[in-house]
Amino acid sequence: MRGKNKILFILLDGASDGLNYPKTSLDEARTTNLSKIAKISKGGLVYTIAKGISPESDAAALSFLGYNPLEVQITRGVLEALGAGLKFNEGDLALRCNFATAIGDEILDRRVGRSLSDEEAKELVNEIVSNVNLNYDYELVHTIGHRCVLVIRKKDKNLGSNISNLDPAYVRKGTIVHASAIIDRKIKLCEAFDEESKISAEIVNKFFIEARKVLENSKINLERKKKGLLPANILLLRDAGSSIPKVKKFEEKYKLKAAAIAEMPVEVGVAKILGIDVYKIEYIKSLEIYKIKANLTLNLLNKYDFVYVHIKGPDEPAHDGNFELKVKAIEEIDEYFFGELLNKLELDKISIFISCDHSTPVFLKSHSDDPVPFIYYKPEIKPDGILKFSEKECVKGSFGILEHAYEILKKFLS
Repeated sequence: MRGKNKILFILLDGASDGLNYPKTSLDEARTTNLSKIAKISKGGLVYTIAKGISPESDAAALSFLGYNPLEVQITRGVLEALGAGLKFNEGDLALRCNFATAIGDEILDRRVGRSLSDEEAKELVNEIVSNVNLNYDYELVHTIGHRCVLVIRKKDKNLGSNISNLDPAYVRKGTIVHASAIIDRKIKLCEAFDEESKISAEIVNKFFIEARKVLENSKINLERKKKGLLPANILLLRDAGSSIPKVKKFEEKYKLKAAAIAEMPVEVGVAKILGIDVYKIEYIKSLEIYKIKANLTLNLLNKYDFVYVHIKGPDEPAHDGNFELKVKAIEEIDEYFFGELLNKLELDKISIFISCDHSTPVFLKSHSDDPVPFIYYKPEIKPDGILKFSEKECVKGSFGILEHAYEILKKFLS
C-alpha cells in the first residue's frame, strides 16, 4: 500500500448482519458501485476485536486503525467529551448519555423513539444544568439527537471510572464494553467495581435521580405527551472514563499523513487521540451528506497519504430491527457516496480498503461479535473473483477469516 498510492480506508457503520442468516442486508442491497470495487479486489472476513467481543463503535474504529482496544484503555465517555470539544483533565469523569423514556422502574425506549429534536434536547439539557446541583462542577452538553456528554470535574482527588453502566444495552466487562442483545429493562443504579470508584458511582446515581425529577416535570415532556410522543424523562449514562492513555500517534506509527472525515463526536474523539487531522462535517439525515463526504474525500486525497471515512446510515435501522430501511441505507451509500467516488477516482493511483466497523444484525437489534466482510483493492494485486461486497462473497476471498482487525492495517502495509 505504500509508494505512490494513496490509501482510502472506509468503514460502513453496522452494515454487516453476520454470516449466520440466510439473507443479509448486504446480500439484498443493490450495490452496483461497491460490486465494481469488489470485483477488482481481494477479500475476507475479520473479527473486529476478537471472537466473543461485540464491540461499540469507538473500540471498533480504534481496532481497524491498528490499535488493540484491550491495550489502549480509553472509554467512550472520554472520546465523546473530546469529540464534543469539552475540556477534560486527568481524573475528571466523562460519560456518554442518552435521553430515554421510562415508566416507573422500567426503561421503555432507550432513544425516545429517535423522535427527540436537537432543539428539545438542548432545552432539556439547560433545564438539568439549571436545577441539578451535585456539589461537583460539571458540564452537560447536547451533541446530536438524543445524545449528550457529561463531564464531572474532580476536586481534591481523581474520580475513579470503574463503574457499571446505567444503559442496559452496553455491559461493562473489564476495559471493554460489550453490546448486549438481551436487555434487562429494569432500571438499575450504578455500581462501583473498586474502592476508588465508589464516590463516582454515588455522584452518577445522584445525577441520574435528580435529572429525572427535572425531566419528569419539564414542559417539553408535557407537550410531547400531549402530542402522543414519548417523553425524554431519564438520562442513561454509560462508558465512564477518567483518563487519556498515551498512545503512539498514527503518523509516527505508520509513517502516513492521515485525515479523518467525521460527523459524530466519538469519531472526532478517536481521530484526536491518534493525532489524525479531523475534518468534521455537520450531521444531517439527507442523501446530500454522502455527496459531501465523497467530494471531501477526493479533496483530502490530494493532500494526505491516508484518508479514513466512517459512514453512518445502516446502523440505526439495524438497531431498530428494520431490514428494509437498512437495505435502503446501504443502497443510498452505494449510489451517492461510492458512485460519486468512482466517477472521479484514479484507480491506478490509490489503494482502497472497505469494511464495516462491526456487525449489527437486524434480527438482534444490537451489535454482535460476528466477523465483518472486507475488500482490499490495490492496482497490482490479482483479484479473488468476489462478485459483491457481502458476507457470503467475502468469505470466499483469499484472506479467509482473520482473528483481529487491529492487525489488518499492518498486514496491508507490509
